This record gives sequence, structure tokens and C-alpha cells, in this order.
Amino acid sequence: MARTVFKRIQRTVLLAVLLTLAVTVFSVYFANEQLEQSVLELDLQAERDFLVQNVRPGETLVWDTASVKAYYAPPGVPADPAVPLPAVFAGLPYPFSGEVELGASTFLVTAGEAAGGRLYIAKDITLFEQRETEFLALLWVIALGVVGIGVLLAWLTSRRLVQPLQQLASQIGRTQPSPTMPRLAVASQDLELREIADTFDRFLDEMEAYVRREQSLLSLASHELRTPVAVIGGALDVIEQRGRLTPEDARTFARVRRANDEMGDNVRAILHLTRRTGQDPSTQTLSLTALVREVCDELERVGVAAPGRIHVEADATCRVTADPALAKMLVRNLVQNAVQHTREPIRVRVGEARLEVADQGAGLPPERREALAGAGPVQGAGLSGLGLFIVTLVCERLGWRLSVAQSSEAGTVLQVSWPSRATGAETI
Repeated sequence: MARTVFKRIQRTVLLAVLLTLAVTVFSVYFANEQLEQSVLELDLQAERDFLVQNVRPGETLVWDTASVKAYYAPPGVPADPAVPLPAVFAGLPYPFSGEVELGASTFLVTAGEAAGGRLYIAKDITLFEQRETEFLALLWVIALGVVGIGVLLAWLTSRRLVQPLQQLASQIGRTQPSPTMPRLAVASQDLELREIADTFDRFLDEMEAYVRREQSLLSLASHELRTPVAVIGGALDVIEQRGRLTPEDARTFARVRRANDEMGDNVRAILHLTRRTGQDPSTQTLSLTALVREVCDELERVGVAAPGRIHVEADATCRVTADPALAKMLVRNLVQNAVQHTREPIRVRVGEARLEVADQGAGLPPERREALAGAGPVQGAGLSGLGLFIVTLVCERLGWRLSVAQSSEAGTVLQVSWPSRATGAETI
């Protein structure tokens, strides 16, 4: 699953807030514990000093106040049954230091030598424990509040940081290939975003210059090629009018005528593609079924394909909205490519939203299948033969898709599909 910058920033900010909160809570809790321990130890030490000053030699004494309980057993004096050991000290090892629970009360107890005897002291810290519990509860409430604020802060921060990137990405996404592409308008003062926009604008400058050079070269080459093609065609007409060709020469003459006509078609196709950009003004609704039959009949009539070799199957009169010249160029080059590279019969099927050309050849090489089977517009790189490359260019111009429906030793099926909104079909 692809990650978004928004989520990454949100998680980073939230993690920073949580780490800061954890360190703060731990530090406050540790400092509170240390402070409480120090206060209690000082208080207990003060009680111990006071009791030691009031110890009477050879006398077992018991102190029992609201907050302090103490017991002193002098050295060498047997335990006095009349002065029992308080319950809070019962069963404790000697010496001892720690907390003891007695009923609902908590005592901090210490037992050790003092004035030569044994001195037990218990400090009631129940109130301290209650305050500590309340403090921890308050600390948890504050922590939960900080977490909530952290989540909100992470969302607001992420949105604020990502919004300029989203606006920039939206502008880039709306940029359509054309001879003049709009430049990015970045209102942000952030240096990084302006650098991205400037870099993209420089890329568009270079792309437009490259496209203009390519179109100029193709247009110039097409114009330059039309003259020798026309000269060859005229010379062939003169030779044919003389009527002096032998049967062998006539067959050779027909091959030269077909090659010259094919060259002329290719030159006209390239010139047509270089002249038109964007929305073609000659777009109209036409019958693709009739256009396919016309092209196939023409290829058989001029000798490109043997009569009966191309089989046309149409279960509906498919109508598409496109430039007739481009549509005819696509159909001609697609069918002619199959005829030239195979020797078996060719099947052309016209459906409601696709055109299929199937042959019984050896299949396409892997590099051609990779070039034609990818998602999105098919690029001409790696394709041999001008016909199939022209088909890819026409598909890109019309917004159609060229793909490989099948390619194996049993043959190849090339498929051209288009958006259904651009078609209409009526049963015949």
C-alpha cells in the first residue's frame, strides 16, 4: 500500500508528542516519588531523634499518637507482658525498613538499634498515599488531554504542510501535453516548493522545444519525401501508359507500385500527425465497420493482400467519434502490419467498443509485447516497422488504447479499444 506524505507527517508529529509526553510524565512521577521519599525520611528521622532523647534507661516504652507509633526495648531487659509490641510491628524481621499495610492504613516502618536497645517507629503515611493516588490520576488525565491535543496538532500540522504539495501536484496533474503548456503558479513562499515549480517549468520549456524541433523535422522530412514519391509515381504512370511491359516486368512493376503507394501513405500519415495537435476540428461520427471493410477491400484491390485472405467479422455497426483520416490510417496500418508479417489468413473483428486484428503468425517478440501490453498509452520505442508505430501514435492522439490480447505460437491478437461514451452501436 502506498504511503502518503500526509500520513507520514501526521505519524511523525504524533510520535514526537507521545515521546515528549512519556518523558515528561516519567520525569514528573520520578521527581514526585523522590521528593515524597525525602520528606518522609526527614520526618521519620526527626521522630527518631525526638524519641531517642526521651528514652529512659532500662524501661520499655510505647508511643502511640495519631500519626506515629513507636516501641523501645532497652538492652538486657526481658520483654514486659504489660507492654506488648504494637500490631504494626508484629512479625517484622529485625532490622527492617519499608511500608506496612495495616487495615486501611499504610505505615512507613523502620526498626533498628538506638540508645543500645531496639527502637521500632511507624509513621502513618495513609494521607500521603491518597494524595499520591490523586496526583497519579490527575497526571493520567493530563496525559490523555495532551494525547488528544497531540492528535489534533498532528492533523493540523500535516494538513498545513501537505496542502501546498497537494496544490502543486494538482497543477502538475492538470498540465496536458500540448505545444504550449501553462506554467505553474506557486503562491507559497517556501523555497523548496518554488524550486520544484521552477524545475518543472524548465522541464516544460525543454519539452516544448523538443516537441517543436521534432514536429519541424517530421514535417520537413515528410514534405521532402513527397517530392520523390510523386516523381516515382509519375514515372510509373508513364511506363504503364507505354504498354511495353512483359509479364515478368509487369509483376515487378506491380511490386514497385505497391511499395511506392505504401511509402506515400506513410508520408501522408506522418504529415497528418505532425500538422494536428489537441482537439481535431475534423472530428465526426463515422461507421468503423464500413471503414474497416473499405480498407480491407482496398488492400486486396491494390495487391497488398491476396483476395480472400482478410476476413472481416462485425456483429454490429460500430460508430465512433474521431477524425476519419486518423481512423482510416489506424485501421490500414494495423491490418497491413499483420499482412506483411504473416502468411496465413487475417481475421478482423469489429465489436461495440473494440477492434481486433488476429493473425496466425509466430507471435510478437518479448520486447514488443512489453511495449504494447503496458497500462496507459503505448509508446513506439522498441517496435520495428513504421506501421505499428503509426498505430500507437494515432491511438494516443485519439485517446484510444492499443494492447496485446494474445501473443503465442498460435498467433497474435492486437486489440484497439476506446471509451464507450465515444461510440454508439446499432444491430445489423
